[in-house]
Amino acid sequence: MVGVLHTWGRQLQWHPHVHFIIAGGGLAPDRQSWVATKQRDWLVPVSAVSAQYRLGFEAELRAVAPDLHAQVPEAVWRKKWIVHSEPAGTGENVVKYLARYVHRTAISDERILAADERSVTFRYTDTATREKKTCTLSAEEFMRRYLLHVPPPGQHRVRYFGWMHPGARARRAVVETLLAAPMW
Repeated sequence: MVGVLHTWGRQLQWHPHVHFIIAGGGLAPDRQSWVATKQRDWLVPVSAVSAQYRLGFEAELRAVAPDLHAQVPEAVWRKKWIVHSEPAGTGENVVKYLARYVHRTAISDERILAADERSVTFRYTDTATREKKTCTLSAEEFMRRYLLHVPPPGQHRVRYFGWMHPGARARRAVVETLLAAPMW
């Protein structure tokens, strides 16, 4: 699978979430054949994934950054987390969608309509209505929001797992042969 970190909403607000692309199958134990999922439109129970994601996220945060974990209200760890999951056909459109977030940051130059030392005005699409709107922020608030989305040194926006990992070239070559399609 491939995971892509996405931290921003349309108005540069802090909205961290992760997109994953997971293959609808995998190599058989003999590594000579491909085994597709039994149901093409379903991989795992979403409620189970949601619960495991919350538990794993809390455990990892507690282990890696206990001070940060202590700042998270206890209610966050008790409430239901939602993992949205849906089939994506071949995944080609999802890859194109996520590609926009891999090497770019929260806002493109084309969206900025005006800027001076006091304020910045930019265009965004309202999520609920799909209307094009504008947002004007003080220059200080714009920079604060923008800098929320600059990853710290060593943090990667994209992670590869399983046969998609760069170190799994031999397994990926087998998968590409079996599916008769290059992965990159």
